[in-house]
Amino acid sequence: MEVEEAVDIVDDNLKENPGEVNENHEVMSLIVEDLETDQEVPFMNLTIKPDQFVDIHILDDSYEKIEGAPNFRQIPGFPLYGTGQPTEAAMLDIINRVKRGKEDEKVLWFSMRQEPMVYVNGEPYALRALDKPHENLGTKLSTDQIRTVQCHLADMLRKKLDDSGDKTLKIHKDKEYEENPMDRVDYEETLQVDAIDDLDAVYEKCRKACNVNLEIVHIPIIENQGPSMVYFDSIIARLKDEPASTPCVFSCQMGKGRTTVGLVAALLIKEIQLSTELRNMEKLNLINPDALKDFLFEKFEKVGTVEQDDYDPLCAGEFEVIKQLLETLPGSRQAKRKIDIIMDKCGPPPKGVGIQNLRECIIETKWKFDVAAEDKQKSFKTMIINFIERYFYIICFSTYALQYGPSGYQVTFMEWIEDHKHLQDMAEEGKDKLEWSRTVDASKLEQLRALMASPDYKDNLAVLVRTIYDFAFLTYSDLPRGPVKNNSMKKLAASTLLEILPDEIAEKVTKKLEEQPSTSHDFVTIIGLVAHY
Repeated sequence: MEVEEAVDIVDDNLKENPGEVNENHEVMSLIVEDLETDQEVPFMNLTIKPDQFVDIHILDDSYEKIEGAPNFRQIPGFPLYGTGQPTEAAMLDIINRVKRGKEDEKVLWFSMRQEPMVYVNGEPYALRALDKPHENLGTKLSTDQIRTVQCHLADMLRKKLDDSGDKTLKIHKDKEYEENPMDRVDYEETLQVDAIDDLDAVYEKCRKACNVNLEIVHIPIIENQGPSMVYFDSIIARLKDEPASTPCVFSCQMGKGRTTVGLVAALLIKEIQLSTELRNMEKLNLINPDALKDFLFEKFEKVGTVEQDDYDPLCAGEFEVIKQLLETLPGSRQAKRKIDIIMDKCGPPPKGVGIQNLRECIIETKWKFDVAAEDKQKSFKTMIINFIERYFYIICFSTYALQYGPSGYQVTFMEWIEDHKHLQDMAEEGKDKLEWSRTVDASKLEQLRALMASPDYKDNLAVLVRTIYDFAFLTYSDLPRGPVKNNSMKKLAASTLLEILPDEIAEKVTKKLEEQPSTSHDFVTIIGLVAHY
């Protein structure tokens, strides 16, 4: 029996047996206040920026692709889909792809974004601050307020278009995408415009064109963060009484973190729903117990084996605050195991079909932090702390859902969290408890100092170079092979060499590097200067 078959069996049985915010929030709030009093409000110091960019689609080429829907994918066996914000044409293609052909069929579309947006020429654009064009607007607006802002944004852009005289608008773009916002370069462009629509208008077009009952569920999440507890409850409220076969689409700008959060929560809810109904059918002797046990293990619990030498505790999510959670909260170990399996299914190949693993992305971002220049590390550090906090609360949600899901969620997640207030303090105090700098082997460092202090150190440069590289390799032996590991080793080799230089040589090398700031400060350059002096 496949998951799809089980979904259909459960649905048929149910029919037969019915049973972080930035300062722009203040600006947006004032806009909403003026709009509610019917005043015309200009979007001063704000601009629009296209959602889609070159190479936004990073999903493996072996998977299904819908043009204009970056990173579109389906969770195998479930009518759960994820995508980046699609073009209007791609939204039509997605709905036609996911519907099952029934008249006026229901399709749920979960928008996981909190930033206001608009469609120009059928392409999605987001509202951005002119002084922070690389960051999504952080707002605390309600769903209705966001819709109000989006409608007004479309009206204001139409007015600008009429006033332009040549049917053009100024927009902002990034020259190329960089994961770290501090690495992105902004520029302005003039766009010839044929059509402007607010998001609700695009949804309505798709609803009519596809002949479906398209229901929109807005779950506003700030990029690279988890949803507040109330939005977990919103997802539960929308799905708990919904047939398991109802198609659900989750979207955000890129279809990455926020979309994956929605998919993980929905897959957990649907697995609990399906498992509960199948067990109820077992009690009625409608399903063979052994067959059900094998099915549940094979489809929901089975995990791939990991060789002991390849096991990485941090890739497995064993951070200090997570270990503290598992020791404190009853049922959390089982919940972590369950949600880790689901995160793997929703994550990148070969374990899953997505583009971000909500657990493994923590240490992957830490590796990038380790090799980033000091002025670029701040953004990565913020991401890492947010990712740890997000993972912490998703484990809490899994613990709650496994306890209360089978009985229909009689207690909300918000109420559950209020009864476990100590967990919020635990998360706040422990989310940044991480080794932010590498601990090096002090004894090996002293060996290097001794080699460098020798009067004939120039004759032993080959030995010194090999020893420094061995030292760097051992320090980063836990990292997988690839550019991150190579860059980490090179950076440590260069900093180690500078650290062990005799004062006289160090002064000359440093002075030379300062005199020529364009000169690379890498290991090869420094060793060349050492040989010269």
